[in-house]
Amino acid sequence: MTVEQLQDLRHGLISICSEVSLFIRAELDLVSHEDIVSKDRNSLVSYVDQEAERKLVAALSSLLPEAGFITEENTVARDYKALMWVIDPLDGTSNYLYRLPHFSISIALMSDGVTIAGIVYEIMHNRAFSAVKGGGAFENNKSITVSDRNKKSEALVVTGFPYEREVRLDDRLAVLKQVILNYRGLRRLGSAALDLAYVASGRFDIYYENELNIWDIAAGKLLVEEAGGVVKDYQGGDDVLRDCSVVATTPVFYNEFAQLIKKHLS
Repeated sequence: MTVEQLQDLRHGLISICSEVSLFIRAELDLVSHEDIVSKDRNSLVSYVDQEAERKLVAALSSLLPEAGFITEENTVARDYKALMWVIDPLDGTSNYLYRLPHFSISIALMSDGVTIAGIVYEIMHNRAFSAVKGGGAFENNKSITVSDRNKKSEALVVTGFPYEREVRLDDRLAVLKQVILNYRGLRRLGSAALDLAYVASGRFDIYYENELNIWDIAAGKLLVEEAGGVVKDYQGGDDVLRDCSVVATTPVFYNEFAQLIKKHLS
């Protein structure tokens, strides 16, 4: 697909996400405890996730009939094709179910394993972070870049915590200690997709997390790269979507922060 074709597709993704977000917002105050299922200790799902995914699959099937799907909620069979949609219908489900207004839709289009288009849609703000490979990154169709801050004392760091909290806890705390001591501040907001979008748009300077899934990060990785940032796995490699560990930051901060991650977590 050409960059021009991908840009047209990007606009289609914005329209689809805007429509599905109406459903997700409408259900916000209707979900009850009886509607919530624990996939494991800290991973929750509701009918909203599943129905939103069905709506996305239907719309994307019309937009690009030849593409297959990888989805978080498995509402459609995985039929591997050259073009694959990777969907998280509600990234930040726990925030949603606790009525904390920070959650998103994440959709990536992959061609032979390479992400060529992506969107992270911030539902409560109708804010679309989108990108196409070779065509830049955008926030509601305005071009965006990563931050130009160059002092770590001014850098804002965001992270997330894996479901198995006790695994290598001391190593994780060692990184947190260095961040608290040396950087402007630390945040944990609960949506990996939005964390990456916020790095791409310059709101955050550094994001790191591991034990993620491909649908958490496929779109956000492209956003950061097209916005001029660096995205690597914890070992410093490029196999982020398979390793599912991420250090996403600006070129200025990458080397030093990557060394901190390698020392304690790689």
